[in-house]
Amino acid sequence: MSFEEILRKKDISIRDLQQFQEEYDKKFVDEKFTGFEKVRHTSLHLAKLLGKLAGYCEKMEEGVSMGSEQLENEVIPDLIVYALWLAREFNINPDEAYLKRMINNIERIYSHKSSQNEREEFKRLLDERVNIK
Repeated sequence: MSFEEILRKKDISIRDLQQFQEEYDKKFVDEKFTGFEKVRHTSLHLAKLLGKLAGYCEKMEEGVSMGSEQLENEVIPDLIVYALWLAREFNINPDEAYLKRMINNIERIYSHKSSQNEREEFKRLLDERVNIK
């Protein structure tokens, strides 16, 4: 799917973003930038992003009024880029990985806030979704 086709879609999934990122990378990023080198590079950029987020928190704790522009325009979008890069490098479907993680969190952390039947239904629906492919 091309840039234009993805941008014209009314609803964009994480997978659509991954396809957009793949098209972007094909056009603008060195094709040799893969494997461990990409994972290593990504981990360094993630550390830089966490530093920006930590700086924001530190200023807020000190009572310094901070806008969220850097978070909105840099940190959050770049977190998505790096998550998509890693998903691609490890051949992970980001939609499924996200849903699996959230359902696992409900089971591990929030089971007291949902019934056993509800959790089983979530798992069944996820299994159906994964097997639809």
